[in-house]
Amino acid sequence: MDLDLDGDVALVTGSATGLGHACAEAFSRQGASVALASPNLGDLAYASDRLHAVGDGDILGLEVDVRDRGQVEAFVDETVEQYGGIDHLVTGPRPLESERFLEVDDEDWFRGFDRLFMSVVWTIRECYPHLEAADGGTVVNVTNPVVGALGGEFSVTNSFGRAVQGVTETQSRAFAPDVRVNSVLPGPHDTDDLELFLTELVDDGVYADLDAAWSALLRDSPYESPGDPLDLGKLVAFLSSEHASFVNGAAIPVDGGARV
Repeated sequence: MDLDLDGDVALVTGSATGLGHACAEAFSRQGASVALASPNLGDLAYASDRLHAVGDGDILGLEVDVRDRGQVEAFVDETVEQYGGIDHLVTGPRPLESERFLEVDDEDWFRGFDRLFMSVVWTIRECYPHLEAADGGTVVNVTNPVVGALGGEFSVTNSFGRAVQGVTETQSRAFAPDVRVNSVLPGPHDTDDLELFLTELVDDGVYADLDAAWSALLRDSPYESPGDPLDLGKLVAFLSSEHASFVNGAAIPVDGGARV
C-alpha cells in the first residue's frame, strides 16, 4: 500500500535496533528520508547500512543519547539542516530492563525518568515547530512492550510508559488539527532486543532455556509465535500518513489480543 510518504522526513528515536528500527524501515520502504538515533555507533552503522539496502529513502544516522537534552536538540537541528524540516516523529521504545519495585533505588528512578519519559518530552518539544510547519505533521509514541506474562515487575518501564500515554492524550488535543499524536502499545515481537532480554533471564536461571522463556512469554497469547516487527512498523507509518488523517489521540495495542 502506497502511503504517500515518499519525500517526507521521519525522525525516529531508538531506531538502530528492535521495534524502533522496524518503524524506520517501514518509512524507508515508503520512500521517506529517515533520521536514525542510537548511542551505539556499531548498532547505528549496521542499521544505516541495512536501511540503505532494503529501503528507498535517504538515511541520516547520528550518535545520540536521548537521556541528554542537548544531544536531542542537536539531533533535531542536524536533521532539519540536512532535510529542511521534519514531517513525522516516532519515539521508539528503549531496551527492556526488569525492575522489581523494592529493588529500584532513587538513582534508577531518575535514570528511568530521563530515558523513558523526558526523552519523549524533549523530542516532541524540539520537533513540534517543524511538525506544525509541515503539511500533516505527526507524532507516534511507541511504548515499551508489556511482558507481564514473564512474572517480573517492570516498575520503572510501566510507570513511565503510562506517563507517555498521558502526554499522548493531552498533546493530541493541544496540537490538533495541525499535528496528530497517537501511540502504539506493543506486545511481544520477534526482535533481537527481546531475545537478548530472554537470554539474560535464562542465564539468571529463571528459565531452563530460550524455548521455555518464549513459551512463558506467549502463554497468554492466542498466537504461538511473537509478532513481526515490520508489521508494527507499517502500522506506525500508516498512522503517520494522510490515510489516517482522522486518527488522533489513539492508543493502539499490537499484542495479538493478549492483554496483561
